[in-house]
Amino acid sequence: MKTKKSIWSYLLEVYCSELVFGLELEVVKQIEDRLIRDFLDVLILVELAKGRPLGGRDIITLVSNKFGTLVSAGTVYSVLYSMEREGEIASGSEEKRRVYLLTDKGKETIKTITSARHEIKTLVTKLFGA
Repeated sequence: MKTKKSIWSYLLEVYCSELVFGLELEVVKQIEDRLIRDFLDVLILVELAKGRPLGGRDIITLVSNKFGTLVSAGTVYSVLYSMEREGEIASGSEEKRRVYLLTDKGKETIKTITSARHEIKTLVTKLFGA
């Protein structure tokens, strides 16, 4: 014999499943945001390799549009200055703003990352246990 669920048990079940789903989404978003911040230098190199100089605001807009993630100006400029000190990018001026261009060292870094793409995918797969 099939028993009927009360409306309250049904609502509780729906609420709990939405709560779990909401928590899953929140955790996924946190991981996504973390990966974007951790690989922001790689993203910057890849975008600069397209040949267009970028400023800090361009990068903030790019990340927001491409991934739906907001990164602070402090985070972006910290990464840019670090990359400039490492010699991967160089800064210049364009229309009264500071923009960044890829250097030869930055191009070599992109080649290295591209050639190691398979190893990087394998590492990520191992990391998430898939």
